[in-house]
Amino acid sequence: MADLETRLGLKLCRRGRSGFSLTDDGRAVYKAAKELFQACEKFTAQVNERSGSLSGELRIAMADSLVGNPSFPIAKIIDRLRLEMPDVSLILSIADPLEIEQQVLEQRLHAGIHTFPNRAPGLRYLRLFSEKQVLYCGRNHPLFDRPDDSFSIADVEEFDYAARTYYGGSLRVGAFRPKLSSAKCTSMEGIASLILSGHFVGHLPFQAASKWLDAGAIRAIIPDKLSYETGFDCVFSVGVQIARPLEILEQHLREELSLQ
Repeated sequence: MADLETRLGLKLCRRGRSGFSLTDDGRAVYKAAKELFQACEKFTAQVNERSGSLSGELRIAMADSLVGNPSFPIAKIIDRLRLEMPDVSLILSIADPLEIEQQVLEQRLHAGIHTFPNRAPGLRYLRLFSEKQVLYCGRNHPLFDRPDDSFSIADVEEFDYAARTYYGGSLRVGAFRPKLSSAKCTSMEGIASLILSGHFVGHLPFQAASKWLDAGAIRAIIPDKLSYETGFDCVFSVGVQIARPLEILEQHLREELSLQ
């Protein structure tokens, strides 16, 4: 950083015991650098399209634990992308929805797949599929050996709930209104770990819960009343030129999921 400041003749950041922060010049240089990288990417895409070849990167972030969801054949979609664009590097990452929206807005990601209950300006949302979330408890939980008809929803709401951290860790999930959540997690694997501990109830999708169900380590709690559906979207930036690899991604998503 010191070498860069010397070359530019600018003070880019403040650093010390009080922490790190960008100066006004630092923010301006950072903004200009992002615009430069975006322009280089746009140049590469335009030249490749003129030559009839597709290369570069396709950067996508997703929710975790989507593999195995019968409504979202991600392996087949990746197979089609690879066959049609063998020279395009596919960069996949896991992120929470707010982070995905921010990175798509900043064009650090080309697209993101997650639940987006809010709609941010400057983004376009394509509804892909719905996923059922079922409430579970672990083998050592007080509810595990009790039949569903022996307790009420209000009884379940008294138990500690393993919540998602994104969107403020909201405790409003379908018809379920838990009163306590002393543990929150960003991932389905983390939620599963909390449930398996026997100290929490929590919601999981089928593909994240199936192996624990099969092993008898968790059980569903009043699934006909305490389950809920959540919608998954693919989010794109608006107001920027759409590169051909991104067009192909949307095309395959629409075809595989039978979207209009």
